[in-house]
Amino acid sequence: MRLIALVGMAALCGAVEVGAQGIVRCAPVPQSTLDANKQLLIDFFESGRSMTREERSRRFQADDYIQHNPRALRIDEFTGAKGREAWVKAFDEAARRKVALVDLGGIALRDPIIVMAECDLVTAIYKGVLKDPDDPSRTYEAFAFETVRVKDGKFTEHWDQVTLAPGWLKGADGR
Repeated sequence: MRLIALVGMAALCGAVEVGAQGIVRCAPVPQSTLDANKQLLIDFFESGRSMTREERSRRFQADDYIQHNPRALRIDEFTGAKGREAWVKAFDEAARRKVALVDLGGIALRDPIIVMAECDLVTAIYKGVLKDPDDPSRTYEAFAFETVRVKDGKFTEHWDQVTLAPGWLKGADGR
């Protein structure tokens, strides 16, 4: 089972080798590139307050951008869009349907507590303090992540944490 997971991770990372201790290795990446890729992810989330969705897409996403978020993929079935255009249209369609394309329960995607880069992947982890659903007088720490693959200064793929609930696509208005 461990070998299957490691091979799968190697494929995800585009790695060329899985070492004896199960460590995924890639070709050396200069620290300056890793730092630039981390800043790119931070800038993307900060730009949400100052740029339109279309501007953000052109600036940060490759034309053949791949989204792995199942909410966006489900919306793509309705829009028929592909690549970075699908990201823009998914939000428009979600708004039309009055559904949340992103729902982190109150965890804000700003000021990440951890940003790490390896190979061509960058991951940011965000922390939120949420109310305990069983005892609203108490809170707990919750975390969200965003991972992107970067090539030539653009996001080519994106992963995040998403759960689907029955009827989520019907939205608040029941449609």
